[in-house]
Amino acid sequence: MAINWIESEIIEHVRWTDVLASLKFKGDVLPYTAGQFTKVGLKIDGELISRPYSYVSSPNEDFLEIIYVNVPDGVLTPKLHDLKVGDKLFTMDKASGFFVMDEVPDGKNLWMLATGTGLGVFISLLKTSAPWERFDNIILVHGVRNHNELAYQEQISEFKKNNPSKFNYIQTVTRETKDDCLNLRIPAAIESKKLEELAGINITNDSQFMICGNPDMINDTVELLGKKGLERNRRSKPGNITLEKYW
Repeated sequence: MAINWIESEIIEHVRWTDVLASLKFKGDVLPYTAGQFTKVGLKIDGELISRPYSYVSSPNEDFLEIIYVNVPDGVLTPKLHDLKVGDKLFTMDKASGFFVMDEVPDGKNLWMLATGTGLGVFISLLKTSAPWERFDNIILVHGVRNHNELAYQEQISEFKKNNPSKFNYIQTVTRETKDDCLNLRIPAAIESKKLEELAGINITNDSQFMICGNPDMINDTVELLGKKGLERNRRSKPGNITLEKYW
């Protein structure tokens, strides 16, 4: 399928850590749905090099946003990391993907499990009204290696402020000890029931899971949820687990 590229202008570049950063840019893209991804690229040595990134922004915002990790020996991300306000990058005019609320069956509790930059797609989804209208409780779980990778804290606090009775945010850090959060991988937190204890909510057939991030985390989590009777969500057979793998 041919890709139509549009030139977009950087309006903000936030560096959360030395390698974790987010880009906001302006571009005349086609309407998209929260949860979808785009590709962004730069011309490098005469070739347009691009990579897919989920939108962090929501469709009703007047900017586009992605979060990325700078891989020092990579081709694209070191160049992205050098971009300044006013610089240009290329964006697909049409977003893609099915990690959207319309693909998630109904339920009582929505668990959103993310590692690393997988958080970004959930920020986009939670900026919209759909999850809040459809579910009684929303539990956002973000797993990182180091505490300074816990991005978008102001936005998450806003979600809590606006939805105090139905939103629960759980952090988990695996490579250092931090107060007020778990120090376990997400699958270990499920297996030990620590996740349910912190959320104050049991994982049952009324639960819907959206999982995005590291494939090892996803695979281990799906296996554990399978032992609880939860199955992958497919169009041909609706289930409880909707996935987005990053590689």
